[in-house]
Amino acid sequence: MSDSQNKRQYKRMPKKSKLLYKVIEFSNKEKALKKAIYKDVGGGGILFETEEPLDIGALLKVEFDLQGWQKYYPGFFKFDQTSVSEPITVVAQVVRVEEIERGKKYEIGVKFVNIDELYREGIIEFIEANFGK
Repeated sequence: MSDSQNKRQYKRMPKKSKLLYKVIEFSNKEKALKKAIYKDVGGGGILFETEEPLDIGALLKVEFDLQGWQKYYPGFFKFDQTSVSEPITVVAQVVRVEEIERGKKYEIGVKFVNIDELYREGIIEFIEANFGK
């Protein structure tokens, strides 16, 4: 087991699904969300693949879907289980950038810095229930 795996506070679940992100900048110009594919997710962050490198420390708005996580949401308000899955929106900080295909593909590791704690609990419970204990 590597040092980075030992440092993880939350279990990660391998999952390949769509994600939207944009760098949070203080500007009058509104930037569109960019598409990416995430590779794994945990209660503390997400790993995704993109066509552009991002700066370590950059803050991102990230929207991703984790089909079925709402069943594990611990809050008073319960999601309609028959409806389309609602995306989870968080503010995340880039903590790792790795070039995986020279000038074309990058793995971006981010940690959640602003997430509804009940959402985090739902994600953690979902992963525990579906990825093993």
